[in-house]
Amino acid sequence: MTWKKRIATGTGFLVALWLLGRAFLTVQLPAREGRRHAFPDPMASDITLREVFQGLPHEGGEKTLRVLEDNPHAWLERWSLLRDARERLDICYFILKQDVFGTAFLGHLVQKAREGVQIRILLDALGTKMSRSFTGNDYLDALVNTGNITIRMYRPLIYRYTDAFLTLNPAAVVVSEHDKILLADGRRALIGGRNISTEYFAPVEDDSRVFRDTDLALAGEEIGAALRAAFEAGYTSGEAKSVTREEVDLNDSTDELLLAYEAMDDWLHDRPMTEPVLAAIKEKGLSWLKELEEMPHLRGALRRELPTPREAEVLLLDSRTRLVEADDPITRTLVRLVRSAREEIFIQNPYLVLPREAVDVLAEAAERGVRITIITNSPLSSDNAMSQAVFLEQWPELLARVPGLDLYVAPDRHNLHGKLAVFDGRLSLVGTYNLDLLSMAMNSELVAAIWSESVADDILRPRRQAIREGELLVQYRIARTGAGTPRRGKGGRVLVAWGAEDHAELDEMGRIRIYRGIYRAISRLRGEYPWY
Repeated sequence: MTWKKRIATGTGFLVALWLLGRAFLTVQLPAREGRRHAFPDPMASDITLREVFQGLPHEGGEKTLRVLEDNPHAWLERWSLLRDARERLDICYFILKQDVFGTAFLGHLVQKAREGVQIRILLDALGTKMSRSFTGNDYLDALVNTGNITIRMYRPLIYRYTDAFLTLNPAAVVVSEHDKILLADGRRALIGGRNISTEYFAPVEDDSRVFRDTDLALAGEEIGAALRAAFEAGYTSGEAKSVTREEVDLNDSTDELLLAYEAMDDWLHDRPMTEPVLAAIKEKGLSWLKELEEMPHLRGALRRELPTPREAEVLLLDSRTRLVEADDPITRTLVRLVRSAREEIFIQNPYLVLPREAVDVLAEAAERGVRITIITNSPLSSDNAMSQAVFLEQWPELLARVPGLDLYVAPDRHNLHGKLAVFDGRLSLVGTYNLDLLSMAMNSELVAAIWSESVADDILRPRRQAIREGELLVQYRIARTGAGTPRRGKGGRVLVAWGAEDHAELDEMGRIRIYRGIYRAISRLRGEYPWY
């Protein structure tokens, strides 16, 4: 057979396979032409912030809550929720790693399953690499084999690539379940930005690279029912595939998980580990003792007092996975809140990649006299080189187009991972929603809207202090004329007065510079360069 015939035969086979697959395709992703070219604007211009809040989906009510900023506090809340669960646990995470936190968490679940607690777990297959490693699969098998734990992986990789092939849309590979939910007995819950791994829970005093994040601890029957519905939307979807129970478990990892649980529990209580536990961990060559010893500020943490609980009105916003669709409940609510704000908009988000429509909405608010502050990551603190490259390309024009906007970044290695916003010092948002394309148009996200001046103050106070002190946060500025007009240089680009190059070494931005060049090249080809 000649090479031309081989190509023709191979092409014909792929076309036939594609047509056959399309006939059985159950996942239908929205077409690109269905995307709106502007954010939705279904509101009157004079609507108040309170009216926007009252118009949100009524999934919530008056709640007791705590804002958890400190990493050990966030871990202790999770540990306590697991410890006190008596009937059932519903758990959903984007990332769960095989470090001391991830394995101790799984070991705690094995212990609860032995106590008779019914447990359901939903993990995203793209974020959770555990499902793609030998020991990780053994750990998941150990949980499922207890009989009281069921696990589902959201969109295993083979289904992602199949969907991308059948829909001819490569974005189908990355559409993910990004919610973070821990719900105990249907009434105590924890949501927010943290996944399950060391970078989210190690004390900042012990590790210069851990994340700073924000979670919410919630209590109440109504909030429990709303979170259970959000969990089941993903768990019962056709894209969640069960981790099946092994008929013959050739390598039972249950003991390893229980060892991690016992070691973590002893460390949190500041009590000596028993000789059998120490000997077993050393014999198996596990790293957990070393990992715990590197976190002295976590030792005895269960003795610490958690933040003061607050009473507040809380409503939940849940967006399901989608593709290139800006018109979801969270994005729609953000637009309405920005347009109804009258005094101040305060935003913290790890990734700041804004479409023109979002900048237009912020510019409208600034023209009304609304003060706007945005906090995000710098090249030093960011964990995503691609989004940081786009941010560095966009931020000068963002400051030029939004008068009065103050932009601050983290100048050290601690990633700012919390996703939050406060409007007029009364309404706060805390959740999983990033200001990038993945959250705006693809992933499942979960956000709590909180009406409370005291909660807003809890969130704003430490950040205002960090701005005043100028160590944890530094301000990016553009060059301006005496009249305050942005100064532009060659090609109309906004000139920078103080930015990334003033506090980050050039060799530390290698990958970012490469991605920045690619972004510029693509933008030029599309006729969208410069960004404004």
